Amino acid sequence: MPWDASELDQLAAKLDRSAMEIAVSARQIIAKGAGNIKKQLRTEMSASEHFFPAAHTIAYDITTPADDTVVAEVGPTHGAGDPGSLANIAYFGTPKGGATVPDPDGALQAEGARTVAYLEKLIGGVL
Repeated sequence: MPWDASELDQLAAKLDRSAMEIAVSARQIIAKGAGNIKKQLRTEMSASEHFFPAAHTIAYDITTPADDTVVAEVGPTHGAGDPGSLANIAYFGTPKGGATVPDPDGALQAEGARTVAYLEKLIGGVL
């Protein structure tokens, strides 16, 4: 008795395409979220009387350390003489004070729910 597996082959092909579509779109969603966080952090740092020069150093990087993982790192870049080196004091202060900029966790909390909602919509729409 012959077996027709053509529908299984079509399903497998669709799942392969879906995985690739999800990976590409998920990276775009994570990048958009990271950009929004960067924008909020720059706005908050710019509002500081003392630490505004560090605002332009806030950036983000997107990496894929594993095939199924997308990581965004958002924050000030810093090097010798770079105002981004002052961000730790701007955010967390010293024993003598100095924390005049909102904690960056607030920007993550503000954007995190939106980003998760877009990712959930993506997965639901592709499958």
